[in-house]
Amino acid sequence: WAQIENKSATTNVFMTALIHFKCRACDGDLSIPPSLAESVTCPHCSAELPLFMDDSILGQGIVTTCVSCGHDTLYVQKDFNRSTGLAIVIFGIAASIFFFARGEPMIAMGALGLTALVDFLAYTLVREVTVCYSCHAIYRGFSRNPEHEPFDLKKLEKYGRRTPREAP
Repeated sequence: WAQIENKSATTNVFMTALIHFKCRACDGDLSIPPSLAESVTCPHCSAELPLFMDDSILGQGIVTTCVSCGHDTLYVQKDFNRSTGLAIVIFGIAASIFFFARGEPMIAMGALGLTALVDFLAYTLVREVTVCYSCHAIYRGFSRNPEHEPFDLKKLEKYGRRTPREAP
């Protein structure tokens, strides 16, 4: 169970905590649950990858350092497929243009309003994920760390593609 805190209420929602990252050897996708394992074997190339699990991720369910690369610069973002979001907006604009062309401006405005409503609902209902600036590992189902802020391009330029740390 994970707690989701909203400005008005706190609710418990069942979420499976998963960590998604890429193999450093073959760039294959891996998904693992948090565990006490010190390494994981890539199912694509059989490379042994060190893991940087710490007490905060195992005990409290809060991400403080990246399990994949060991760095501590992370950000939060909404867990929503960008292509789906773009498709919703394009569909709303196309519907609006169609109704404007037919001389029905009220229906056209209604289509834009409905698109805005769908966008608002998606924004409020979709939960956040934590992402590593360095290796782009994604952490789903974990509690939000208050130290992590939304994406910042300056931080990506500074911390992106750093060399992974060595296993302790």
